[in-house]
Amino acid sequence: MIIAETFLWLHLPKTGGTSMNRLFRSLALPAVEIDADADRAKHDSVTLRESRGSWRAGVRRRFISSRRLSSWLLSDWRHKRRHMGLPDLPLEPVRSGLFYSLRLGGVWVAADWWLRYFELGESVTALRLEHLAEDLNRHLLPLLPAATAPLLQDALPRENARPLPSTSDGDPAESVLFSAEDLARQRCANPLWAAWEQRVYGGRQRSATPLRHPGP
Repeated sequence: MIIAETFLWLHLPKTGGTSMNRLFRSLALPAVEIDADADRAKHDSVTLRESRGSWRAGVRRRFISSRRLSSWLLSDWRHKRRHMGLPDLPLEPVRSGLFYSLRLGGVWVAADWWLRYFELGESVTALRLEHLAEDLNRHLLPLLPAATAPLLQDALPRENARPLPSTSDGDPAESVLFSAEDLARQRCANPLWAAWEQRVYGGRQRSATPLRHPGP
């Protein structure tokens, strides 16, 4: 979480959180608290953070980074295979809109769990990962000190914010396709995320997308 006097930013995993933390550390703004990258508390919801002590969110504006559902599911799956000791994690549940939750004890859960956890509603402003600089400048820059310069997309750090994989990603991989049926199942399993994506990105749904994934 990033906490300032007038706003806070919630860290939904796999939506460019490390990039956001590095950005705000580089800005060195006064009275801004940034959770350590290695601290599990960085993914706290407001309710969980308030339950730990006397801190209260109050009337601070709330922001969160967003990502399209299919892209988020794939990114989370790849991260757990590559970096969390689960190289054999299967893809099939991901095709149906589930992610493997270590936080909940090692179970497959619908991605909507995260939206319920953060209590997302229209009062929380989404910053699109794919258009992060544009959305930061539009929604968050007015809350920063007047001397803060607009942000440029190329200047943003990109740790943990990889796009959908392509044939140049260097993985020993075979071609995979999220079919139209896969995407429909993902949306059906995650009606909250589907509605959120519609609100944030507009009416056009993602079509079937050729992907690559790590080999066995």
